Amino acid sequence: MRRLALLSALLLALAVCRADAAADSAECRRWRDAFSSMPFRMVTIQRGQHTVAFRVKVAQSSDQQAGGFQCATREEIDRHVILFDFGQEIITQFHMQNVPAALDIAFVKADGRVFSILKMPPSPTALYGPMGTFRYAIEARAGFFESHGIRPGEARLLMPAPR
Repeated sequence: MRRLALLSALLLALAVCRADAAADSAECRRWRDAFSSMPFRMVTIQRGQHTVAFRVKVAQSSDQQAGGFQCATREEIDRHVILFDFGQEIITQFHMQNVPAALDIAFVKADGRVFSILKMPPSPTALYGPMGTFRYAIEARAGFFESHGIRPGEARLLMPAPR
């Protein structure tokens, strides 16, 4: 009788795990689709007399903005940078749910001034945001901004004119 109860409990746990995995899979499929549909664009960050140009994925739609790097692979995080343009200065926070690697995020005012850069370790519950409003946010692999000498208060995002 004990073995039957144990076997029933194990089967029930397996069924629950499979249901959770199916839900996670559907949610990840949504975020993967949003990530893959982000268009590419070139942007430039000016720091003093130096400029750094790099290619970014642009999170334009609400799904793309909500998804960011969710369910991305570590290799995708290493290869890509995501630019969020909210159209006007806003207050919001970012989360790291379903993100497999640490990220850095730069917050940029409407005039292009980079005023805050935060480190974002993966966490199912933590929220990350600057102290103040911003128009743009740039997510990249951990250490990206430091490796390019980009520091808050010393850098400016130069956006190309819309096409």
